[in-house]
Amino acid sequence: MSSYFIAPRHGALHVRQREHLAQRGWRTIDRTLQRPCSYPHPAGRIRRIETHISVIYLTGRYAYKLKKPVNLDFVDFTRLAARQRACGDEVRLNRRLARGLYCGVETIVRRGRIFKIGKHGRVADLAVKMRRFDERDVFSALVARGELGLAEIDALAERLAAFHRHAARTPPDHRYGSAPAVRMRMQTVLDSLEQETRTLVPAQLRAWCESEGERLAGHFEARRAGGFVRECHGDLHLDNVVRRGKHVLMFDCIEFSDALRWIDVASDLSFLLMDLQAHDRDDLAARLLNGWLQQTGDFAALPALRYYMVYRALVRAYVASLKARGNPAPHAAEQAKRYLRLAERMTTMPRSYVLLCHGYSGSGKSVASEALASLIGAIRLSSDVERKRSRPFTPVDTRPLAATAYSAHSIDRHYDLLLALARQVLEAGYPVLVDASFLKHEHRSRFAALGNRLSIPVVVLDFHARTCRLVERVRTRALELHNESDAGPVVLVRQLANEEPLTSEEMADTVCFDTEVPLGAFTHVEYWGALLQRLDHHAAASREAAHA
Repeated sequence: MSSYFIAPRHGALHVRQREHLAQRGWRTIDRTLQRPCSYPHPAGRIRRIETHISVIYLTGRYAYKLKKPVNLDFVDFTRLAARQRACGDEVRLNRRLARGLYCGVETIVRRGRIFKIGKHGRVADLAVKMRRFDERDVFSALVARGELGLAEIDALAERLAAFHRHAARTPPDHRYGSAPAVRMRMQTVLDSLEQETRTLVPAQLRAWCESEGERLAGHFEARRAGGFVRECHGDLHLDNVVRRGKHVLMFDCIEFSDALRWIDVASDLSFLLMDLQAHDRDDLAARLLNGWLQQTGDFAALPALRYYMVYRALVRAYVASLKARGNPAPHAAEQAKRYLRLAERMTTMPRSYVLLCHGYSGSGKSVASEALASLIGAIRLSSDVERKRSRPFTPVDTRPLAATAYSAHSIDRHYDLLLALARQVLEAGYPVLVDASFLKHEHRSRFAALGNRLSIPVVVLDFHARTCRLVERVRTRALELHNESDAGPVVLVRQLANEEPLTSEEMADTVCFDTEVPLGAFTHVEYWGALLQRLDHHAAASREAAHA
């Protein structure tokens, strides 16, 4: 069952009668399409999969998706014209993210008493034709087997960011993405969940949803006015993402509801993040979030991201509770409880802190900090990337910058930008990791002052390697295509000559790391043990101060 949700509505009597009549003819078509002779190609053994609005027939190399003539709370497919329109919309919209999967719309024709997929005869119904894929390569299957890796997550982040960048920006209804619409959707799923499960949603969770919705009302409106409510996927969880060769494809978007598809891009992303956390892969969720942010620069999406993730978890809890209805197996009911617990957990703000990378070009701080951000769930700001970004949702220019970009004045301005972004991330409730060289005391002191104002710890991560290794690394990097960093041997020489060493006061809040280790070491908790202990110490001290 898909994971979308619309408030219930009631159909008129004549609609139910039309549904009954349509179902009679449709059942004949359904039986026919389970026979291999109904297809214009070798079908082999046909496998039938049914959802609440569709039936899918897996036939050889292809799959056919037939809309059921049903009238539900959120869709009326009792008329052939409605099913035809939905099939066309499904192909058009899904080709945005999975062009290679969606072949087109096929007609089901009747010749006498025989129904077939074909062109000649009276049109009885329509079906979406898709190329089949290996179900073992669906992301939900990969993560369940422990085979979903960084390459797939990085490809997903890049593809999704590009999709959001180019998605249509003019909603057909001005109410889509508005504060009342977003808050009403949350309220509706909370009420429906209580009604379905006959147990109360935890009062603390409901109170959080209501207070956060009120607090974020201005944010929702600002996002809508800023053009961030776009024609998205709408149902983007791990079951709807597949690895196909070297590509990552996202399929089965919502075609039948404009309101569920025209949403904030942050809401679209939130489903994947929540689903990864539901599979106990917080590290991959952090990697995806950082990858998407690096591609888009949309740090303004962060304030409502947790709200959207809670909403998605509640929807999944509701869908699971519907599956559990009349089902003696405890799996679905337990799944509903698990999503409720996840929603509660996501309402808890993570501890805030600022981590400053410190080191010369070639010290390995970028590679190391990227791995660290995934381990601890911090938002990583890349100096190399942000230096080349003109504004959010524009591609980062990977061409080398002019020499003036590294003048003292330009560097000061760039650290001002990083400081503003760090403040934005912290105010949204996330810890921040700033990947920059921080070789000047003045630049470090600005971030220390920010931490003091917000009463959060600031820790310097000093990454070091031998000078010969630094030179080797920057020379190798200069030969790489599409590397964000322009810092070559000339920049390194300048850094070595002009560095302002860490003061004794700064060293008290510094953890040192030798980066002349195998790359795999950066992904292990043991490598970061001293830092994690320090962060735990700060957290304990904060709790004691709060209870004093």
